[in-house]
Amino acid sequence: MEVLEGFPFVNHVWPEDRDYVVGNYWKRVYGETAPDLYEFRFIGTDGRPTWIVLSATTGLSWNGKPATLYLVTDINERKQAEERLKASEERYRELSLVDELTQLYNARHFYQQLQSEIDRVNRYCEPLTLLLLDLDNFKAFNDTYGHVNGDAVLSRFGQVMKRCLRQTDSAFRYGGEEFTVLLPMTTAKDGAIMAERIRMEFNKERFSPNSHKDICMTASIGVAQYKIDEDMKSFIQRADQLMYLAKKNGKNRVSYK
Repeated sequence: MEVLEGFPFVNHVWPEDRDYVVGNYWKRVYGETAPDLYEFRFIGTDGRPTWIVLSATTGLSWNGKPATLYLVTDINERKQAEERLKASEERYRELSLVDELTQLYNARHFYQQLQSEIDRVNRYCEPLTLLLLDLDNFKAFNDTYGHVNGDAVLSRFGQVMKRCLRQTDSAFRYGGEEFTVLLPMTTAKDGAIMAERIRMEFNKERFSPNSHKDICMTASIGVAQYKIDEDMKSFIQRADQLMYLAKKNGKNRVSYK
């Protein structure tokens, strides 16, 4: 390759990969085990990284001295195709787990995550609290102002939840105007504090489906702490019953036990 003439090979290896390439070279020099075929990035003529695969053949001699033959193959197009496929698969995975409207996890992922958390709690006896949240009078709002404005309420509620939660918490759109939140390492008492924070923050939001007035939407929230060896369905039902108790007691409130 003319671009390499007069320059040490290692100077053309992408800086972040040089230690790996040089390490393999010295392993070979000292008779240690080194891969005969490995991939790394090279500095292309445009200064950008390009992927190559290097094949080493040992046991040769050159001018009476031991020698190794290296064959270099450009695999940049293949690696780019692999990266595009990986990105596409990752995007598909995200779409299969995330609700597009609210950008929260969907119900499918909720059940997977809840089972994982329940297994952890049963193993280590740590607290786990579930919030079940339902928007008050949402059907009436939707019927009066239309689905576009209704979707705006759901989207905003998702944003409020994200702002209030900790990094270890997970929020989900359970279905329609119902949402759930998993709070690991959290008791029902502390979970009620989190629920109240969400409720109050959502109360501050204003919606303007028409130019005549602003509307305040509210949410009722049930808070339940997991009981060791409790059935998943029973756990969800307890949180659901507490949410309906909040509805029965006047809505726009938190109910926990």
